[in-house]
Amino acid sequence: MPYMEEISRLYPSKTKREARFKDQHRVICLSIVAGLFAYVVDAAVDTFVFNDGPFLNVLIFAPLGEVSIRLYILASFFVLGAFSSRILADRRKVEETLASALSERKSYEQRLSALNYCGEKLNTAKSLNEVYKLTLNAMEQTLGFEHAAFMIAEGGKLRPAHQRGYPAPLTFELPLDGTKKGITVRAATEHEPCLVNDVTQDKDYVKGAVLSANVLSELAVPVVIGPEVLGVLNVEKTELNAFNERDVMLLQVLASHVAIAISNSKKREEIEKRSNQQESLMKSSAEMIHTSDLHQRLRAILDAIRRLGWRRVVLSVRDENLDIAQPEDIVVAGLTEKEREYLWTSRQPGRVWQERFGPEYERFRIGGFYYLPWSDPFVRKRFSEGTVSSHQKPEGMVDWNPDDLLYAPLRLADGRIVGVASMDDPVDGRRPTRESLAPLELFLHQAAVAIENARLIMQLNDAKAQLQEYADQLEVKVKDRTRELLDTQKRLLKVERLAAIGELAGMVGHDLRNPLTGIAGATYYLKTKLCAKIDKKAQEMLKLIEDDIQYSNKIINDLLEYSRDIKLELMETIPKLTLKDALSSVEIPENIQVSDKTQRKPRIKIDIDKMRRVFVNIIKNAVDAMPNGGRLTITSREMKDCVVISFSDTGIGISREVASKIWTPLFTTKAKGMGFGLPICKRIVEGHGGKITVESISGKGSTFTMTLPIEPKIEENQETWINVPESLLISTKT
Repeated sequence: MPYMEEISRLYPSKTKREARFKDQHRVICLSIVAGLFAYVVDAAVDTFVFNDGPFLNVLIFAPLGEVSIRLYILASFFVLGAFSSRILADRRKVEETLASALSERKSYEQRLSALNYCGEKLNTAKSLNEVYKLTLNAMEQTLGFEHAAFMIAEGGKLRPAHQRGYPAPLTFELPLDGTKKGITVRAATEHEPCLVNDVTQDKDYVKGAVLSANVLSELAVPVVIGPEVLGVLNVEKTELNAFNERDVMLLQVLASHVAIAISNSKKREEIEKRSNQQESLMKSSAEMIHTSDLHQRLRAILDAIRRLGWRRVVLSVRDENLDIAQPEDIVVAGLTEKEREYLWTSRQPGRVWQERFGPEYERFRIGGFYYLPWSDPFVRKRFSEGTVSSHQKPEGMVDWNPDDLLYAPLRLADGRIVGVASMDDPVDGRRPTRESLAPLELFLHQAAVAIENARLIMQLNDAKAQLQEYADQLEVKVKDRTRELLDTQKRLLKVERLAAIGELAGMVGHDLRNPLTGIAGATYYLKTKLCAKIDKKAQEMLKLIEDDIQYSNKIINDLLEYSRDIKLELMETIPKLTLKDALSSVEIPENIQVSDKTQRKPRIKIDIDKMRRVFVNIIKNAVDAMPNGGRLTITSREMKDCVVISFSDTGIGISREVASKIWTPLFTTKAKGMGFGLPICKRIVEGHGGKITVESISGKGSTFTMTLPIEPKIEENQETWINVPESLLISTKT
């Protein structure tokens, strides 16, 4: 029902007031007539019943006592008429008030019902524009607001998305950072409705709209979902005191429906976007492996990234030192040829990129990506050269700055980086999040394998061509080329072997444990039954069998431990107690001194059994590294929200080549062992949300450093680590 019709019901019209006045006048007149009639009747009674004389004489010239009685009767009728008219008038007024209240209540219920119906239609809206349109329909037709606007909050600003009742479009923008005032800004920042019945008296009112010269009342209600402000519903009137609390309540009900509708619409759009992205990535993966040519695969990767919503993409192939070998190894999309040449001539050396993937840039990391906002002074200093400025304007973005940077390494399962992908100018103008980058991160893992396979295929083809070319030359040359071919094939086999290690470990481990259990039982039976009857040599053989069973069981445990998911059972303790328990489990030779300098603070939450295994493994490695004796120093210190534990030995140290492989499964330098010790340690530490690194100088010793959070951001008994690619190997320093 229109708003002005409801107002007319609240206040009686002039016609109703005149009707009440006529009713009062009619009752008084009737009372006067009744009094006069009673006066005449009394005179007639005296004349015709009591024979007091002629009727006119009795009526006019009655004795004083008789006249007093008649006047008393007449006055009584007058008073009765006055009271009766007042009672009737009050009754009519009460009836009108009740009718008005009932009408107002009915109107309010009708408007609420209409809003609920509007809410149902909003929830079926297929787009945000449809939500805006339905909202303004409700504000204009259901609630009766003539001048209404839907303001949306984007990029820290309020701007009109849709409007009704204004003679010209509203084009202004209001920042939400407090630099400018505004009633809608106040509603958005305070998350509360703002009712202003006289805008001329409000300090926050900002002129500038089309009706600003005539606007006297304004009502702004924020559209809020959780802590986020999605927009503001704003209505204006050219009269004073044009809105009341019921208007506020009704507009709040509409705002709640709108918030839910916008949230649902965004979720549907996000689901549809993710579905389209997955479909696009599947097609891109098929296109990528359809050809074995490296540059065709690079082009397919570029096209896939652009289809995920990035206007400019730079893909560079890197060697083992992260250097770009030739200009053709830089492939771009969305950049000119001149800009591509500039990237080649101003390229940064590989050591710079190693730093950009190092701990100094860890705070910029989002999953496998590095997002560097240009507003950070550190970023502006480090990237002042070697980048191509964007052609986009800040006004066209939401919260992405055109100078922001986003890049990611293309990393293989063994940790090697084969390329770097840089993206900017997002189509939606928004900063990336871990969720928005998740599909692209999965694709980049496939892209890294595709690039490496293309290079390996290219190397394989080159090797075959060279073998064919030099087939008739010296035998040494043939052997060299054959070795290169075999090395290439081994690298391909290694990639496949690492991919299948999880499945193989679980299958082999369970199949071997059953016969080992039988052998152990049989050995125990023979030992207990024949111990007194067999000679010393037989006893030594039984002992050898038991030792080999334990060693085999350890290998199986390592395989199963590495292949299965790690679950943590967190308990509060101090590093010193866990270290003390670990030291008691390790046999320390007399020529090795252990210096425990760990602290009793802080208290941390860890899986004590698993962390004890990590300590035992590192201590045993340190002991093995000091065959001629030495010193093992163990320290701990608190650093911000973490505790840092270091194990420093004075042993033989680790070479650069070995240090780059110690975290790789199945790699070992010992005569006995499977090479799972340190990889499992790394998984346990990372499962706690920490990291482990090694620094070593050959001939002087090694230092293993663990950084563990005091309060891991996981729940107890929660599954925290699943088989992840070896691309997550940490960097080492030698």
